[in-house]
Amino acid sequence: MEVPSRTLVVGSAESYTSRPSDSDVSLEEDREALRKEAERQALAQLEKAKTKPVAFAVRTNVGYNPSPGDEVPVHGVAITFEPKDFLHIKEKYNNDWWIGRLVKEGCEVGFIPSPVKLDSLRLLQEQKLRQNRLSSSKSGDNSSSSLGDVVTGTRRPTPPASGNEMTNLAFELDPLELEDEEAELGEHSGSAKTSVSSVTTPPPHGKRIPFFKKTEHVPPYDVVPSMRPIILVGPSLKGYEVTDMMQKALFDFLKHRFDGRISITRVTADISLAKRSVLNNPSKHIIIERSNTRSSLAEVQSEIERIFELARTLQLVALDADTINHPAQLSKTSLAPIIVYIKITSPKVLQRLIKSRGKSQSKHLNVQIAASEKLAQCPPEMFDIILDENQLEDACEHLAEYLEAYWKATHPPSSTPPNPLLNRTMATAALAASPAPVSNLQVQVLTSLRRNLSFWGGLEASQKVREVPQQQEHTM
Repeated sequence: MEVPSRTLVVGSAESYTSRPSDSDVSLEEDREALRKEAERQALAQLEKAKTKPVAFAVRTNVGYNPSPGDEVPVHGVAITFEPKDFLHIKEKYNNDWWIGRLVKEGCEVGFIPSPVKLDSLRLLQEQKLRQNRLSSSKSGDNSSSSLGDVVTGTRRPTPPASGNEMTNLAFELDPLELEDEEAELGEHSGSAKTSVSSVTTPPPHGKRIPFFKKTEHVPPYDVVPSMRPIILVGPSLKGYEVTDMMQKALFDFLKHRFDGRISITRVTADISLAKRSVLNNPSKHIIIERSNTRSSLAEVQSEIERIFELARTLQLVALDADTINHPAQLSKTSLAPIIVYIKITSPKVLQRLIKSRGKSQSKHLNVQIAASEKLAQCPPEMFDIILDENQLEDACEHLAEYLEAYWKATHPPSSTPPNPLLNRTMATAALAASPAPVSNLQVQVLTSLRRNLSFWGGLEASQKVREVPQQQEHTM
């Protein structure tokens, strides 16, 4: 009778190990129920965030492409973005995720990885790339000789230094180098690039970082105004009649075209001093204060805060900045402006326009021409929009189309207007049968500008300019 009993015990043990117990099944069911409940709550919070105002905005310094292992609160609702994109953040979901949207027409709210989450993804990515790099170099040493590489013309990844004297403690890995190595490893193994690399860093202006120089850690996001401020540059220097006259005409057009949706303000402080490296480094404050500048850092900081506050209403913000004549002046600030370039293609046309304003402007001809040439040498990527039309009306419509598209990108249909002023403006805009009356000064500016802009198309009108009386030329 003992043998059957032993057989029965053995059989029961085998059945126990081969089949999960009831407690294991119940634990798995509980986990699934908790996951579904958390996802349901995340979806509810996501839906509520659609009508919430924008808390702040960021410009991305890295790209992000979600992968299944990123643990998004709701699967498939993570936001994909590229470097230099703009994001509107509505609220914080947890330490790893924010709720917001990509500033682009047709994009809805979703989950955006926080800087903490992006840093953890970046470290995980670099760790896996190092492992692939080492395993590939070891397999390359065992499989082929250096002579074989020379004959076949292929190149193996460079093995690590002997004895590992150089470690990554002295300097951070170059993301560009990591991407190059990963692409090279993919070519040698014959496999496509996997979805592990979800965080991408753009190359630093195509310049290779020196080997022994410690690379500066770039944050994944830069906080910027919720609405990018509009800044006009060109055709030459501000403070001279030709440039001031053309910019004044465009500001007047924007004021009436976007009535109730735009704030136009003058900025006298030198906001080019508001570089992130200066404002975040107190040791540099003394150097700026001692230099011969027209603005103190306190004034500059106050102006930057005022611009951020104006942008919180989600209205268009146009800056009449006295000291900004080149896009490079603001490239390292946190303003991320929309740079509008008023361009006169022909230097001869600009010369005639300056000479038509009288001797007081002609004596500064060389300075204005030099500033115009400096703007013309800039690559088009430094400007958001270039107005090189021959007629004022065409240039104004070009600018209006761009800003209308930007307005739609920043105001999705699912969101409510941020303040009652916009409600009232949009309700009464359709009832306006005629544009707002234009002042006599504006009529004079526009008339004079239209007359002078006939030169833009390269028309030979120098004789007409000479016939115009001096008093009419200086009606401004």
